[in-house]
Order: sequence, then structure tokens, then C-alpha cells
Amino acid sequence: MDIEKISYTPEMVDGLHQSVMLYKALLDQAKKETDSIEKAYELADHVYQNKIRSAQ
Repeated sequence: MDIEKISYTPEMVDGLHQSVMLYKALLDQAKKETDSIEKAYELADHVYQNKIRSAQ
């Protein structure tokens, strides 16, 4: 499947936007709680992936 050929519905665009905003909020908080950007991304990734798994 070629991702560039996918037709995005308004609902898909909204869902992607919400996902990005959620990740940004997690990353912003992780930056406050960690002492390096690498650790902040690791923490944000971990929490985001757990949220996605629990939503399934």
C-alpha cells in the first residue's frame, strides 16, 4: 500500500490531529520530568504506546 495514495477523510485527519496533540502533551510533560531530551522521548513513547495498546 502506498501511503501517499490514501484518501484521508475529515474524521481520519481529526484523529491524526488528536494523536499528535496527545503526543505533544505527553512529550511536554516528559521534558519537565526528565533531565535529557532522549529520556523525555523515551518516556513519552512508552506512555503513548501504552495508551494506544489500552485503547485497542
